Amino acid sequence: MIRTIGVADRETLEQNLKRLKLRHVRDTLDAINEVALAEEPSYLDFLAYLVQEEIAGREATQRQRRLKAARFPAWRTLDEFDFSFQTSVSQQNVRDLATLEFVRKRENLMLLGPPGVGKSHLAIALGIEAVNAGHNTLFITMDELAARMYASLADGSLAQYMRSLLRSELIILDEVGYLTLDKVASDHLFQLVSRAYENVALIVTSNLDFSDWGTLFTSPGTAAALLDRLLHHAHVITLRGDSYRVRSRLVPPRSIELKEGVIADSKI
Repeated sequence: MIRTIGVADRETLEQNLKRLKLRHVRDTLDAINEVALAEEPSYLDFLAYLVQEEIAGREATQRQRRLKAARFPAWRTLDEFDFSFQTSVSQQNVRDLATLEFVRKRENLMLLGPPGVGKSHLAIALGIEAVNAGHNTLFITMDELAARMYASLADGSLAQYMRSLLRSELIILDEVGYLTLDKVASDHLFQLVSRAYENVALIVTSNLDFSDWGTLFTSPGTAAALLDRLLHHAHVITLRGDSYRVRSRLVPPRSIELKEGVIADSKI
């Protein structure tokens, strides 16, 4: 039976919204009421508006959680990437990657080039696009990954840590090539890549050409097997040119801006 509509009691209304877990409607109740008074929508239109506001609020909350869980070291966007300075990269290719079809297909993206040419910037920017599209994403450097794997191995939680990594839909592994891996780290990195193969999309940045990856591992066979899995379904972009960091010393510093709780400073 449908009940008749009585006079709203603010405290009871807020309690009922809390029981229904309509937090965003409850938090913006005054603003919603002002919209209703100003526009005088039909009851059905107003109900649709409430539902849309709650959905939008929940999506924003989920996005913030994904953004925090991704652990990006800085805020980087594709619009901020200077394609006029970094001319070795096709803007169209990058925009095509930003559709995130490679994430949906669980393919990989390899970004190669010397330090300072924008590899990490592109990786983070594409990662942020993935977060905005609803994909669980994780950013981690090779150095941090090795350290966390050793710590997990020491306390017996390596299997659990590996499962937590593989819950991501996109893993960004930054700065491969700066750290030479011993047999233990090599084996566990290979295990991660093997389990991610065709299940999780990877973005890998490296300062080394593929021909030099054998120097990173104690066994050249491990490097070959790892590359075989990384490159089977992969997009490869090689960046060249001068370092952004060198250029930044030649121009006046720009102001530091805080976005989404992350400091945006010089380009990576």
